[in-house]
This record gives sequence, C-alpha cells and structure tokens, in this order.
Amino acid sequence: MYSLKKTGYLAFASVACLLVFVVLLGIRQYQLTGQYNKIITQSEESIFQFAAIREQITASLIEKNWDKVVAASRDLKDLNSTLVRLQENDLIPAEYKLDMAKQVDLSGLAISSKNIIAAEDKIAYSLNLQRQTRTLADYLQQFDRIIVSQMRAKLVHFQTIMIGALGTIICIISFSLILLYQKTLLPLVHLSEQAREKDILADGFTYSIDSCTEIAELAETVNGLLQNRQPENAANESPKKYDEQLAAIINEGTNLSNGIINYAQLLSDSFQDTTGNIEGKNILEKIISAGERIATILKKI
Repeated sequence: MYSLKKTGYLAFASVACLLVFVVLLGIRQYQLTGQYNKIITQSEESIFQFAAIREQITASLIEKNWDKVVAASRDLKDLNSTLVRLQENDLIPAEYKLDMAKQVDLSGLAISSKNIIAAEDKIAYSLNLQRQTRTLADYLQQFDRIIVSQMRAKLVHFQTIMIGALGTIICIISFSLILLYQKTLLPLVHLSEQAREKDILADGFTYSIDSCTEIAELAETVNGLLQNRQPENAANESPKKYDEQLAAIINEGTNLSNGIINYAQLLSDSFQDTTGNIEGKNILEKIISAGERIATILKKI
C-alpha cells in the first residue's frame, strides 16, 4: 500500500528537476545557436572575401595587369585575419583546425602573387596561381559545408535530448494521473457508494488493499468513530428502557393496589351491614390503609 503524499512529492520533484533540466538545455541551445551562427557567418565572410580576391586576381591575370595581382596580395592579409579568428573558436573540432592549417596557405599564395612580376614565364606562373586559388576556394567551400553540417548535428542532438526530457515529463505526469485514478479516485467512489447503504452504520466502511494509505486511514478512522458511537447509543437507550419498565411497574402496582383497596372496601362495606366479626373488619381496614400507602408511594416514584 503506497502513500499518495509521498508519490505526489516524488512525481512533483521529478517533473520539477526535468523542467529545470529542459530550461538549462534551452539556455545552452540558445547560446550554442548564437556561437554557431557566428562561426557560420565568419566562414561565409571568408568565402566571400576569397571569392572577391580570386576574381580580382583572375581579371588581373587576363588583363596582364601584374600590379593589380600584387595589390591582391594585400587583401589576402585581411582574409588571413578572418580565418585566424575562425580557427580560434573553441566549438570547431581540433582535427578541423589542424586540417585547415595544412590546407590553407595564404602566405604562400600572397608570396606567389608578389613574385609574378619577377617571373620569366608569366603564363605558366599565372596558371599555377589560378590553380592555387581554385584549390583554396574548393577547400573553403568544403570546410563551410562540413562546419554547417556539424553545427546542425549538434543542435539536433540538443533538440533530441530536450524532446526526450519533455517526453519523460509527459510519461511521469500520465503515470501519476493513472495511479491517482486507480489508487485514490476509484476507492473514493467505492466509499461514496457504501455511504448510501442502510447498514453502513453497523457494518462500517470497507476498502481495497490496492487503495492508498490515506484512503485506508480515512476508512479506519470513520469505522473507529462508528464503533465508539454504538456503545454511546446503547448507554443512551438503557435509561430510556429503564424508565419505561419502571413506569410500567408503577402503573401495574397502582392498578393492583387500587384493586386491593376496592375489594377490601367492598368487604368492609359488607361487614358494616352485619354486626359480627369485628376482627375481620379491622383487618380489612388495615388492608385498605396499606393499599393507600402503597398507592401514595408509587405516585411519588
């Protein structure tokens, strides 16, 4: 037999803890979403900057304007600063940072851009420079896709945990309601049905063994009060019965004494008509006197 109070406290504490856990997860997800958006923004900015630099270098190589190619090397410094800030973010896995450090060689690309003026075979040097920019552009795009998918996977993982916690909360609440219905509401309905019965004062309340402790204590307390009430009723009824019996005895005694007095009076009147048997007449007078005393005593009672 379980206690409804303890079960309610346990369910409330469990739901409260899970709700706090969900709130903390929500706060953490909000923080991670902001940080991931910052990483994605930096990655897209780096791709955009490099795309602009690549277009400038390509156009300069087509025009054979080597001074613009050298000027593009200065823009590579700003791009390098953006990539360094991106690599310093703690949310990016270490293996991605290491791979970026190996694949992205902006300093080498800047040196190649500056040295194109001194190159003897500028066409071959231009082709090599375009190949380097194309390789770097492909890597930055792949890195951006990987980072975005990685961030999305982490957010989905957090959302899965939150959904699981909310599902657990719903299960606990549903289980508590089912338990409350089976162990509390049904026994209360059973007790209310028993209260309508005529013999409930004599038989008392009964409850199922599956009822909660509070229902059992309530039924036992009411049954105890009913048992204590019956002796009091019996004690109250005893004086009434005694009074009724005493009144019956007094009434019967009064009737008998009146009958004796009447019979004695009739005999006494019959003796007045005759002159003999004076002793019998005295006895009758004593009987009448005793009968009157008895009637007087009974009236006082």
